[in-house]
Amino acid sequence: MKVELLIKNGSVVFPKEGVKQVHLGVNGGKVTGIFENVDQIEAKNVLDAEGLHIFPGVIDAHEHIGIYNSIEEDFLDTKQHAIGGVTTVVNMDRQPISYLDFVPQVQEIGEKNSYIDFTYTLGILTEQHIDELEDTITKCGITSFKFFRNYERQLNDKFNVDNGIDLSSYDLVRLLEKFKAISPKLLLAIHCENMDINRALISKYKSEGANNGLKTWSATSPGYAEAESLLSTLYLNHVVGGNVYIVHLSSAASVDVLEKMPWLQESGVKVETCPHYLCLTEEDSLDAKVGPPIHSQLDAGRLWEGIANGTINAIGTDHVPNSLEKKYSKGEGVFDALYGFPSVGCLLPIMITEGYQKRGLPLERIADITSYQLAESFNLESKGRIEVGADADFAIVDLDKKKTVTPELMHSNSDYSVFEGRETSGWPVYTISRGEVIVENGAPTKEYGRGKFVRRFI
Repeated sequence: MKVELLIKNGSVVFPKEGVKQVHLGVNGGKVTGIFENVDQIEAKNVLDAEGLHIFPGVIDAHEHIGIYNSIEEDFLDTKQHAIGGVTTVVNMDRQPISYLDFVPQVQEIGEKNSYIDFTYTLGILTEQHIDELEDTITKCGITSFKFFRNYERQLNDKFNVDNGIDLSSYDLVRLLEKFKAISPKLLLAIHCENMDINRALISKYKSEGANNGLKTWSATSPGYAEAESLLSTLYLNHVVGGNVYIVHLSSAASVDVLEKMPWLQESGVKVETCPHYLCLTEEDSLDAKVGPPIHSQLDAGRLWEGIANGTINAIGTDHVPNSLEKKYSKGEGVFDALYGFPSVGCLLPIMITEGYQKRGLPLERIADITSYQLAESFNLESKGRIEVGADADFAIVDLDKKKTVTPELMHSNSDYSVFEGRETSGWPVYTISRGEVIVENGAPTKEYGRGKFVRRFI
């Protein structure tokens, strides 16, 4: 058999089958063979991965490109993704305009500028978005959307949106029903947070002059505010029988809800958490202000338990490219600092360091929650797996390779990282996208504009 690229002698991490000593053949950007020996294989190019582990390319299905910078600028900052083994990004965006106009624009911008493959999850904000839903799916290749429970009854005031929906519980139900009627594969990502509680506590702490960094911020949206919203979301989804993806789970209270009521997850539910909720606490710098807030070490521990026992199914970063100047452009107080921070490039090394090396999380479980489950949820049929016919996207990792996180290490335009100074192991020696080596020994090897928009179908 002839192959364009043979990756031999590596330990291949299959999300569902474990780690196997096999060889991989690639033609036309696809996996075309998985071999136990290579005696009869004729290869144009050979990559010897002896001593390395081959993971499926990481999918980060939770990012916010184009929030504080232009979309062009943020797509031109995607080499940092590849440095950490991320080969596909699902960008979450919301716009008050027709998505039939918006998607072709960002597809063109992305394909001119992005280093890796990409697609979009779009926020449902208006009646127009609902009316045009089926056209957005079929004409634009978008099969995931987002519902913001944190903006309930605030949309028109906050975004000055014409014909905006209330984002009420009833809106959630009618969207779940509409999605189910179109296709069970259509996904609604949901931000769970009781904002009646959050807004009242923000007012309270502001009036008291509280300004104790992340501790104050954590207190404005305690774990029970997320857990209550999660509970009602899961119950409403259970009633409808929908397909939901819970974003950025942050609290022990929410893990308690999931573990004590597993029947609420029986109908189409995936749950995501993020590295900052696993590795940081309210004792850390205000640079890590995010919503929902980062809480205590106890919360982080319970989230790790949720990953270990299968309660939590996925990892996303909630990556928001910005700079320290922009982060504190409105002031340095806890209520002035902007939401979000850059974080994507550390995803796989952090999970290997904190999950595999420190907590004994199996490598295949890490591959499952950073690749396969995301591909399944977001309908990325050729991504997130190592099998014949799939895209040849790989993170080829040295489990013992140690690096200290810095913005320079990540080749990032951002001037800070909330993980800066943290020593991590398990960095990719090679990142491969569609059969092409795009990172070698920590350095990008290609030019921007090689990424492709991934159309999805139901």
